[in-house]
Amino acid sequence: QNTFWNAARGCLADYVGNDGQNMDIRPNQLCPLACKYSPLDEELSPSILRVVSNELVTSRGIRTLSPRDSKYKGVYEGTQRDRDLAYHQGCTRPCLLEPYVKVSLNVKGPSFVKKAEWLVEGFYDDLGLHGVGAFSELYDGDPPHAPHGAISSALSTAALLSVERMLDKYREESK
Repeated sequence: QNTFWNAARGCLADYVGNDGQNMDIRPNQLCPLACKYSPLDEELSPSILRVVSNELVTSRGIRTLSPRDSKYKGVYEGTQRDRDLAYHQGCTRPCLLEPYVKVSLNVKGPSFVKKAEWLVEGFYDDLGLHGVGAFSELYDGDPPHAPHGAISSALSTAALLSVERMLDKYREESK
């Protein structure tokens, strides 16, 4: 924990190398928070979640890199190399909503349910956009968050269904 935690930024380093902490703001820091037995102290979760919420969350999922980063590529376009770079440098991934919603419900409780519903419901219009009954693999990190990649992504679709199930279970347990 001490190796990755950056108190000044209130979040985790993306990685730690010979040059110290790399402070790219990426969704990877959701992973230890989403674990049943997290290696992190619980009191760090709200701060990490705040950074992720402020810099990575869009109406179409979680960005792979903060738009404040000079390496950010908010639109998935251009040559194959350009698209490959954008894939991990700013594109929005719906599949990352699953750990984000899980962590947010754990940290914020019932106050997060409406936002989670809004995030999922925003995808309903996309159900018939390309592949019927499925969602795209990724979206631009920049508005209006145009869909790209596989037009019928099992990973995106499964993650959104999992979030809906998670919300149903949360509502049921909260009664």
